[in-house]
Amino acid sequence: MSTTNGFRRHGNDSFIADFSDSEKEVLINLSQQIIELLSERSDHQDSDPLAAMVGITSHDSPPDDEVLLRLLPNAYSDGVDAAEFRRYTESVLRSKKQAHAMSIRTMLMASEDGSVELGHELANAWLGGLNDIRLALGVRLNIDQSNSQELELLAPDDPMRGVYATYSWLGWLQESLLESLMNDAD
Repeated sequence: MSTTNGFRRHGNDSFIADFSDSEKEVLINLSQQIIELLSERSDHQDSDPLAAMVGITSHDSPPDDEVLLRLLPNAYSDGVDAAEFRRYTESVLRSKKQAHAMSIRTMLMASEDGSVELGHELANAWLGGLNDIRLALGVRLNIDQSNSQELELLAPDDPMRGVYATYSWLGWLQESLLESLMNDAD
């Protein structure tokens, strides 16, 4: 799974990548999963209209799902501080991460030939969205520094081999976009 060149600079203000149909399908599917995963908690019920309007939630406990906990980690080690911070920020963070995933999904679904062209703002959204997808896959793969070599050696028939290949491909794609953006700074 590999686009020919990853992302590359196109003129002064845009970045282009060309995706095969299967690559588009994988990215659309994974971004949709992130969008759904980040939907608001079912226990989100705040009777205060002002609090709801500015994104303050009534829930202050970390998510139970390990992927969500990785995407929405505690900001403080102290439980009281972490809970208070979560009440004020989690809703906005969920929305921002959903918007990043939505930008990936929308751009790819609109592309008939698999080519996407991103301006700076969308490139940064894609970086965030790709990072969130990789974080989610990394949690599901249980990736840490000690087992990356084991994952490289997975048997061809191991179902996790495909997940790891996708994880690696996304890292390469993210790196190509980041390098393109950094070339802009030079």
